[in-house]
Amino acid sequence: MFWIIGGTLALVWTVAAAWIFVSLRAEVNEVLDTKLAESAHMVQNLWEEGAAARDSLAGILGAREGKGLAGRRSEELAEGMACQVWSLDGELLSRSDGAPERPLGQLSRGFADVSAQGTDWRIFAAKAEEGAPRVLVGERQALRDRLANRIAAGLSIPFLLALPALALAIGFAVRRGLIPLREATERVECLDTESLESLDDSGPAPREVAPLMGAIDGLLVRLRHTVARERRFLADAAHQLRTPLAALRTQAQVAREAPDKETRERALDQVVRGTDRADRLMRQLLTLARFDEDAEHPDQDVDLGSVVADAVAAVRRENEPFAGGIELHPPDHPVRIRGDGPALEEMVRNLLENAVQYGSSERPISVRLEASPLRVTITDHGPGLPPEERKRVMERFYRPEGSPGSGSGLGLPVANRMAALHGGRVRLEVNPEGHGLMVVVDLAPAPSKG
Repeated sequence: MFWIIGGTLALVWTVAAAWIFVSLRAEVNEVLDTKLAESAHMVQNLWEEGAAARDSLAGILGAREGKGLAGRRSEELAEGMACQVWSLDGELLSRSDGAPERPLGQLSRGFADVSAQGTDWRIFAAKAEEGAPRVLVGERQALRDRLANRIAAGLSIPFLLALPALALAIGFAVRRGLIPLREATERVECLDTESLESLDDSGPAPREVAPLMGAIDGLLVRLRHTVARERRFLADAAHQLRTPLAALRTQAQVAREAPDKETRERALDQVVRGTDRADRLMRQLLTLARFDEDAEHPDQDVDLGSVVADAVAAVRRENEPFAGGIELHPPDHPVRIRGDGPALEEMVRNLLENAVQYGSSERPISVRLEASPLRVTITDHGPGLPPEERKRVMERFYRPEGSPGSGSGLGLPVANRMAALHGGRVRLEVNPEGHGLMVVVDLAPAPSKG
């Protein structure tokens, strides 16, 4: 960064110095032109005053041109002056020392750049009255250029010489300003990748980088949550899969060593069921990991009626031997919601699978979707749940004592998380018919358009 700043500064500084040099040179030339014109008018006035004034022409020119210019420079400029007075018929009436005998130029008035006898001149012709002689005053161009260059360089060169000092000052300021950033870098490099502790724990951040340190702290908080979530998922998966995988291995060994076909078929049937259970468990674990507490609220337009119908169809296919059946009671018109379709389908599937597992196989499970208020109600005719158990079953991996089947205790927690993600909740109530469980999912409706 220092080289970028230094290079840019050097370029800008050099361009500025060049502009100052050119501008000053032009200003000096304008001043010299003004002096040249004043000298010509002075000579013209003296000539008109009479012969006595004409005799001191060269001395007057030197004194006038040197006015306002110091020392050696005025002397050089005076030596480079030339003055001629010409009659109307072309006769040289008078000239200063060092002035050529031929006319410096043919112009009648104003400024011009000319060359006479191998020397470049800057001349001025004073406007003469009718019948009066023509006055030409000139300066050697080389002397003018040398004087203009000296003055311009005298002011521009210090400007350039200041560049290294300015570069050093900027370099020092940049290095000094980056000290807080280097300190912040060292603190980040010393972070423990296991604990991901906050940077605030190592002391207050320098004021200059406090916003950056705050942003890094926010990132560390999110990383800690992500790592904790992944560790929790791995621990849950390892714990919950250990039992079904061990059972699968046992049943596979039984099938391999079965003495007869009937035993082998029964063992293979247990393998299939164990695989289904492991698949369901992994699906639930992945759903919880995907839609954890830090997940953003989904915002897609979803046809809730189609979602519920798809979930019912999927559970029907997976539980064809279920004698009770599943009855779907859709609303009279489409019901839409802002949310995540797959998550909502997973919610309904988990609730239905719970109802199939714990409900009565003799009576159907009822699934009802209502638009106002927006809710999904699933009713079974199983043993139900006592009031003290209804809150605990929302905890992960909790199963009431004496529960039938081989569930994992994740169905209701998954459904409750999906409902919360969509601004709702899962309520457990007694079946209005007096026996069984009624699960009510209250959801937030989609905002009205217009």
